[in-house]
Amino acid sequence: MNKTEKIALREAVIIVLMGAVINFPLQTFLLWLTIDNWQWSDPLTISIFIQLIITVIAFVRVYIIRMRFQRGKF
Repeated sequence: MNKTEKIALREAVIIVLMGAVINFPLQTFLLWLTIDNWQWSDPLTISIFIQLIITVIAFVRVYIIRMRFQRGKF
């Protein structure tokens, strides 16, 4: 495995682990918010709403991690 492949593997592992650390509590919070507080009952509406939020946060997370790798800070 060459240096580029090792860096790419490390970046991928960090992105996936950060996703797991961020998304599980976020999804749990959003489910609590939509079901218990806002009293939504339509699974499709809840699913679309949560997916939109998670997608935006994933985009920002991957962008930040990628920029840190470009600058050599990881």
